[in-house]
Amino acid sequence: MFSIRPGGESIVRSRFLNGAAVAVGVLLLAAFGPWLAREIASLPRPGALAARSSQRVVTLEIGGMTCGGCARTVQSQIAAVQGVATVEVRFEQRRAYVVCDRAVADTALIAAVERPGPAYLATVVNR
Repeated sequence: MFSIRPGGESIVRSRFLNGAAVAVGVLLLAAFGPWLAREIASLPRPGALAARSSQRVVTLEIGGMTCGGCARTVQSQIAAVQGVATVEVRFEQRRAYVVCDRAVADTALIAAVERPGPAYLATVVNR
């Protein structure tokens, strides 16, 4: 029925290994695909956090946020600080990314987060 040519076994083995590699890849994608999609979606939008030479990007860790409304409140408070150009608050990450003038003090940003009440706490993670 089948005649195996010299080296035919290596062709069968190669096809088997290729099929196994594809199957493992599909299983890994099925298992980790949703996680990977969430991680990619949580990345900053291109250009949203671009700072000019006279500006800096500050990352704040925010405590006390319990919902999207809390995130909007914190975002509006930070945006009201003079010298802040852009604010992006991520409720899921419990972080705020702020583009501001270099003259804006970290303490001003922290005070803005804590202004609505004692439930909100902020610390600078990255400058």
